[in-house]
Amino acid sequence: MLSRDDSSWVACRMIESVNIIEAEWTRPVILYKPRIFRDGNQWCALYGENVQEGIAGFGSSPAEAALRFDSEWFSKLVIPKEEK
Repeated sequence: MLSRDDSSWVACRMIESVNIIEAEWTRPVILYKPRIFRDGNQWCALYGENVQEGIAGFGSSPAEAALRFDSEWFSKLVIPKEEK
């Protein structure tokens, strides 16, 4: 039988687990489901028609490409001065 302290610990771990699951399910790679494919000697996670117009992440594994895709999703677009 669990003591009061044990049940508090279990409740805290359950909340942590729910938070981890929520964070994973709200990743851009999960929500937007980019195509993941080999591109030369790297993997690419691409959302959009092509790399120039879409969002892409590259890596040495599909998981690394997915992580970089998430990072690129939140990166700010840098517009060169001559285009402004």
